[in-house]
Amino acid sequence: MKQKIIIFIVMLALIMPVANVTFGQTKKTTTSQSSKKTSSSSSKSSKSKKGKKKKKEPVPEIELPYNSNDCLFAVELKADVPFGPAKSPQGGGRIMEIQRDAKNPHIFEVEHNTVWYRFVAPYSGKLYLDITPVDPKDDYDFLVYKYTDKYFTNSLIANRVKPIVANLSLPDSLSKGCVGISAKGTKKFISKKDTGAYCAPFNVKVGEVYYIVLDQPNYAAKGHTIKARIHVESINPKVVIYDTKQKKSVEAEVLLIEKNTDNRVILKEDAYKGGYFSLVPNFNYALYVKKDGYFSVYRDFNSNLFREDTLLRVNMNKIERGVKFQLSEVYFEEGGTVLMQESDSLLMIYAQKFLNHPEVSFSIKGYVNTYGFDVDADMQTSLERATSVKDFFVKNGIDESRMTVSGMSKTDVKKTSNENINKNKANTVKIELTITGVKPRK
Repeated sequence: MKQKIIIFIVMLALIMPVANVTFGQTKKTTTSQSSKKTSSSSSKSSKSKKGKKKKKEPVPEIELPYNSNDCLFAVELKADVPFGPAKSPQGGGRIMEIQRDAKNPHIFEVEHNTVWYRFVAPYSGKLYLDITPVDPKDDYDFLVYKYTDKYFTNSLIANRVKPIVANLSLPDSLSKGCVGISAKGTKKFISKKDTGAYCAPFNVKVGEVYYIVLDQPNYAAKGHTIKARIHVESINPKVVIYDTKQKKSVEAEVLLIEKNTDNRVILKEDAYKGGYFSLVPNFNYALYVKKDGYFSVYRDFNSNLFREDTLLRVNMNKIERGVKFQLSEVYFEEGGTVLMQESDSLLMIYAQKFLNHPEVSFSIKGYVNTYGFDVDADMQTSLERATSVKDFFVKNGIDESRMTVSGMSKTDVKKTSNENINKNKANTVKIELTITGVKPRK
């Protein structure tokens, strides 16, 4: 009978009219609105007390949906993305999910001014949580629950599901009112009698869903910022942005995206000077590097590449006439002129490079490793190899008018054959790309 009553309460809350608010959506206070409020308050102050300015109260940047004080309308949190400052809605919502009983001492006595957050673990590791009040004197308590099933809310109301961690302590002056889950914490449950600001972290698995409920007894509190993150044993390669001509490190615009977590942005910096990337083991990433006057770099990679090689050097080539790219890992069938699929990944890197810079024209020169027995055949083979690469570039979107092709000259064939015969030094370059012109960008 008790369960039926609980289900009825939840269904009643769902069918009651709600305001026109998108689930989980936040709304920023506009500049015009805040400026009007400021000008209005300052004019009143000047009339009542001449020469004295009224102290401005900090205005939360995010206005939470009024129904976010119910679990059913929890606000979504993204890993490593701070949410706030935001002020909790007034009251405990339509459904009072949290009510202490003898079997559950580690929860609020009752909800005061609560806000619910929902977090889906993007990968496995330890869950960390940072809750920072706008005013260090404001007291925030929090509970973390692991989602069970579609009857999760009913289970909360009936106290059949218990929190994983709970912090009910009073504000800690040492932490400036901040609470959360951190390596500093040693306990999973902190009561009102305790002084710890941080609970101990716990293991989570990719895809698991967690609900965080934040409670503030005083509605006059000025707001909070919350951030959830997953700590893993990371791979940390050193990153160097390298000018190949000047042979030194340079600054560049860098964007690093984590592809395993729906293209989450890990790093975005306009003048990155190099440093260390913190990567999740066996995750796929995309790296974009851009600098005026240089070819942009795009690179897909798996973090396991750096388990042994701890250096990621991004070579930046200037966009100017005469710059050469010598390609050795281009493969042709039986030493002939037909490109093999093993060449596609390397050639696509250069195709993308030139697609990103339509102002550049370039030449393609083919090479063969020869002993000079048939000079004419070598010259023809090298030319056809260059043509095959040109056809690949055209197929992948590069305008044919931007490219010229050539093969080895008789002098080239003679030089290569002499190196092979006299020095036993094989020529590994099969294709050479050379910038022949750079048009001013509009």
